[in-house]
Amino acid sequence: MTLRGEKKRFWFIVVSLLLFASYSSQKLARSHFESDAIEPRYEFERSVPACRGAIYDSMGKMNPLAKSVPCWEYRLDPVSLTNTVVRPKGEKQPRTKEAICRTISSLLGLEYNKVLEMSENSSNRYQFLAQSSDQKVHDILANRSIVSGVAIIDMKERKYFHGRSLCHVLGSVNKEGVGSAGLELKFNADLSGVSGLVRGYRDARGNELFDKRIEAVPPVEGADIYLTIDHNLQYETETALADGIKQFGAGSGWCVILDAQTADVLAMASCPDFDPLEFGRTRDEAKINRVTNFTYEPGSVMKVITAAAGIDSGLVNPDSLYDTRRDDDRYYRLPGDGRHVWEPKMTVRDAVVHSSNIVIGKLGCDLGPKRLWTYMKAFGFGSPTGIELPGEECGILPRWQKWDKVKWSRAPIGQGVSVTALQLASAYQAIANDGIRMKPHIVSKIVASDGREIYKAIPEVASRPIGRDTAKKMREVMLGVASPNGTARRAAIRGYSIAGKTGTAQKVINGKYSDSLYRATFCGMVPSGAVKRDEEDLEPVKPRIVILVTLDFDERALYHQGGNSSAVIFRKIAIAALRYLGVQSDKPDEIMDWEDEEVKFDSIRQRCGEEQEEVA
Repeated sequence: MTLRGEKKRFWFIVVSLLLFASYSSQKLARSHFESDAIEPRYEFERSVPACRGAIYDSMGKMNPLAKSVPCWEYRLDPVSLTNTVVRPKGEKQPRTKEAICRTISSLLGLEYNKVLEMSENSSNRYQFLAQSSDQKVHDILANRSIVSGVAIIDMKERKYFHGRSLCHVLGSVNKEGVGSAGLELKFNADLSGVSGLVRGYRDARGNELFDKRIEAVPPVEGADIYLTIDHNLQYETETALADGIKQFGAGSGWCVILDAQTADVLAMASCPDFDPLEFGRTRDEAKINRVTNFTYEPGSVMKVITAAAGIDSGLVNPDSLYDTRRDDDRYYRLPGDGRHVWEPKMTVRDAVVHSSNIVIGKLGCDLGPKRLWTYMKAFGFGSPTGIELPGEECGILPRWQKWDKVKWSRAPIGQGVSVTALQLASAYQAIANDGIRMKPHIVSKIVASDGREIYKAIPEVASRPIGRDTAKKMREVMLGVASPNGTARRAAIRGYSIAGKTGTAQKVINGKYSDSLYRATFCGMVPSGAVKRDEEDLEPVKPRIVILVTLDFDERALYHQGGNSSAVIFRKIAIAALRYLGVQSDKPDEIMDWEDEEVKFDSIRQRCGEEQEEVA
């Protein structure tokens, strides 16, 4: 007995099988007649990353600071390691898995047991081993007669040749090769270059068919950046600053050296610092470039600006006398001078040298807020300098209409206004350069991969806050600060004159001035620009460099004054810089006297040694 629909199901199955057989036969037949059927055509497109540009110091390619170098990432494939036979040339027995793992671990600095454990986990392919730029390691791991199971990925590694040095200037790049801070961030587009493009076909195994390429656009390498910074001066600056912070017990510190004529940055240091390769793990306070991205009340270093404004406006001259009484009815709530006891009258010159708050406060009141604010603004305070670094602060300089009567006498001594270290150094550079303030530069040029200069720093006048005669008078006034009677006698250098000013600013804690925490500053120019090398010279020796040093104290410290701490660091940096730059002495008589003393001392020491030998 035949069930209903049984024939239909039978013939349905037969027809289906016939159709499948017909389709398969047709495909097999076509494969013999079409030559390209055995080459599966899988189209692909991939980008080719460009090599990131390098950063050099003022010496150019002789001294790279940051550069991308060839690097390789190594991954372990347990399946390939197990299934591939590795037989070194001349040996009969193949290498064991254990021997290969031992070679891998020793070359990459990994634990042998860890590598062996990874090789047993066949379910997890292409496990990350390490990243290395060592060419010898690459050559061995790429040799299939020695090692198997190691996948190698070509990469570029960003290398900082001087470690932490200049970290705040150079910045860092992230894992994707994008700038995260400093120049790496500011000029990321120029440094990155333009990626290339490859379009073509690959076979069923994923291998590219090079003879089937559709398009190949080579990448354009990134541009190179050349700095004004001299790494030798940078080393001396960072070393002296780090030693000074430790010696005087400061929590942090910063320093900048400017060319007195062009305002080019020769060195820039900030502590604490960081490792550019560990930027993501760095504490936020260590990432701050305290020269450009941090504002603070300058304290008494601002008195030079007030005195310059008074002299330039014709209100006073360096020898103008002021009453040193604080309880003067003509002025509103004058600042005090602590335990200092002055003569009844004091000149403007002595007020700068001895750092009198009362006298400079009175001078500021006589100038008036509008006139003093105008000079401060002309000196660059309250506006960014425009240096080629990201995140530069503009400081705090409220318009004069918002000044209350207390600020009339406080702003002249550096209270109630905030500045950056670079702004302050730039203002002193104007005094060193006969009243012409130049725009600071830290990048001298940017050169594209084809040799074109796409940026070149040109000396640029930022402002002319004071006249040439005023600048000359101010340098003569500041000459006394580093003298035996000044507040910065520890900054003095034998054979060289120094024009500068100290500042010991109280820190603001919870809205109030602290009586135990300070920021100590010394800013000066050397040579001073106020001393002639020879009496017959028509003009004094021009200043060569401007150096600013600030220490920030988080705890009560004995030597918290600018003259006792920052001035000492200034002296160390200045001595190294003058020697390195080959700056001649503007007080050669002092050096001759010193050499005569040394000769006398050597002869006495030699005579004493001879007498001791005779006694022996």
